[in-house]
Amino acid sequence: AVSTPNPSTPPTPVLRPAVPAPAPAVPAPVSAPAPPPPKAGKRRPRHRGRQIAAAVVCVALLAGAGWLVAQGDGEDGKPGDRAGSTEGQGNSGSQERWKDTHPTLEIGVKDDQPGLSKFDRKTRTYRGYDIDLAYAIAESMGYGKGEVAFTTVATDYRSTALKTKQVDLVIASYSITDDRKTAGPDGYSVDFAGPYYEASRGFLVREKSAKYTINDSSDLRDLGVEVCTARESTYEKALPKQGFTMAESQPNTYQDCLDKLLDPKSDVYAVASDDIILAGYVEANPGKVRRLENIQGAEGYGVAMRPKSPVLKGEVCSALRTILAGRVWEDMYKENLSGLVGDKNPPGRPELTECEGY
Repeated sequence: AVSTPNPSTPPTPVLRPAVPAPAPAVPAPVSAPAPPPPKAGKRRPRHRGRQIAAAVVCVALLAGAGWLVAQGDGEDGKPGDRAGSTEGQGNSGSQERWKDTHPTLEIGVKDDQPGLSKFDRKTRTYRGYDIDLAYAIAESMGYGKGEVAFTTVATDYRSTALKTKQVDLVIASYSITDDRKTAGPDGYSVDFAGPYYEASRGFLVREKSAKYTINDSSDLRDLGVEVCTARESTYEKALPKQGFTMAESQPNTYQDCLDKLLDPKSDVYAVASDDIILAGYVEANPGKVRRLENIQGAEGYGVAMRPKSPVLKGEVCSALRTILAGRVWEDMYKENLSGLVGDKNPPGRPELTECEGY
């Protein structure tokens, strides 16, 4: 069943106490058979019987020690976990599946991005490209739809939801950046699989402005009007370096920026975001807002997860390869996004650079 989004009280993950594996008994020494009597005329080597017995004991002890090494002691991790603190590693010679220890796949998503991920309050369900992708990945990992739970995450809460283990994955128009993969001591780094989609950058403005004439992004920069974007988005740091004037404080979501843009009393004259997100807002607000020509740059969307989760990342990367190689990815695009951008043909399939080695 799909959970109702509640960012303030996200679901608490089920904790499973580790049960230490019983220590195996060391095999008892095996008595060596008595050597045959020496043939006449030849001298029997001294101490030969004791040497054979000692060799047999050593073999038995080594066999027992080898069994212990193969099982592992589970220190700093689950019993028998060969990777210690590495999350999701199996307890034997082969890796277990993520579902073996996570019966429900918890996924963080947006709830206010038409076409990508939108929550329908009437049906109490999510729908959109990111949602279809999430279900396709889950199916590849062995989950049914009833075993997938969605939690709404704002732009500035995505990494926190992972850090606190409220979700296993975040599929929420999450751009892959080096800063997010290598956060400093005050932040939290995340790992990515993907990219599964590449978006262009752009601006959204009012359809009609009583005070200024805005035809392209250079007008925004030259006029010095305020630009709104979501807190901790890639635009928050990038646009000031390009000469744009940012709003004094940025909200948690792009929807909040849109609300400010539509408020005639607001000083916000543009919303900066990815073109596909802005296209969804135009579709939902006909005659009120319009998109400007895209600016330079692109945003590669990735599936985010906690670092050092090799089993989970391997399964997600395997799922993405299958999705991108077949018609599933194309069908998802046509169903959710082609109508927004006015292009029935899907864009080029991105290269899964974050999945190299998985």
